[in-house]
Amino acid sequence: MRYFTSDTHFGHPLVTALRGFLNNGRLRAEYLDIWQRQTRAAAHAWIKQYVHDNQTSFKAICDIARHENTIIDNINEIVGHDDELWILGDLSYRCTVEHTLECLRRINCRHLHLIIGNHDRNFRFRFNDMLYEDVFETIDDYCEIDMELPVLDESGRITVATTQQSIAMSHFPDSRHWPKNTAIGQATGTSSPIWRLPPKAGCSTAIHIRTFPTAPIREV
Repeated sequence: MRYFTSDTHFGHPLVTALRGFLNNGRLRAEYLDIWQRQTRAAAHAWIKQYVHDNQTSFKAICDIARHENTIIDNINEIVGHDDELWILGDLSYRCTVEHTLECLRRINCRHLHLIIGNHDRNFRFRFNDMLYEDVFETIDDYCEIDMELPVLDESGRITVATTQQSIAMSHFPDSRHWPKNTAIGQATGTSSPIWRLPPKAGCSTAIHIRTFPTAPIREV
């Protein structure tokens, strides 16, 4: 089975906090209440103002360990040792290479692939690919793979017929890729989803990887 996820952001205090992984229970409850009663944007603005007003930092208020454990546990619950897992960018940020590698080695999947995102160490300097060569089978900024996917009928419903189709993978929502079936990363403000292909294919489809780490598996 082939799986896709994005934006794990291991070690990244800002994203950890914005996803609601806060180390203070009262603060976390108030943040999530604003999110639910108003909007995600309102919650983000509120927590940023809180950090500013209290002269603290996102690193001081976030719970990085729980954020990372949630992501890794959810991946391991779904993805098998012999499956493929494609991470579509923004693997980690503001942490050491050793910490990133430690997180990756906790993922119980031996076929890992990375599509580079703008927060990754090798985004501008591809010689940094060597930092991750021991854990990733492939590292690319853009990649296309062929998959056996269902064919849709004229009304868009899935049929029993299948055909080889090209899947384009990128971290960025770049329209030049959209003539193909496209898996896109950049799950801003959300947290490390797991997607499985198929079934929704057979036509040009932009699949934006966005969900919460506690959400059930989604088929695309």
